[in-house]
Amino acid sequence: MPIELNESKIRIFLKENSLGRLGYTDGTTVYIVPMNYRLESNSIILYSLEGKKTNLMRNHPSVCFEVDRITDSNNWESVVITGFFEEIIEENELTQLRPLYTEYMLRKRASLASDPTLEKQEPATAKQEAKQVFFRIIFDQVTGRSQSGFM
Repeated sequence: MPIELNESKIRIFLKENSLGRLGYTDGTTVYIVPMNYRLESNSIILYSLEGKKTNLMRNHPSVCFEVDRITDSNNWESVVITGFFEEIIEENELTQLRPLYTEYMLRKRASLASDPTLEKQEPATAKQEAKQVFFRIIFDQVTGRSQSGFM
């Protein structure tokens, strides 16, 4: 049977992971995309390029974020965060965040470049050169559940 995770276990789980799924809406359709995140005290920090996703969240700031770890259908953990989109525009904060994400992207590109199963990337496109957007999801509600060894 699934059990509820307490606040401490949720925080540990979120620190141990860095990939989740962001849910956002245009008011009619719900979109879900995988995103890397960084945990703060009462929010998570995310990064994207300027585009449909960021424009929709500016107009519809209620969002959801889900992180899970699934071994099999009987062994899993999941945390769901509901909250609000807030674009980070303070230059001091952006100055601190940019190097962290640059380092992350360099590591990611290096690991992709060494993967022989992937095709080589095309030169940068206009989309890749779009404006960087850093934002946070301010927590409204955070819940977690896990199941281990249930048959």
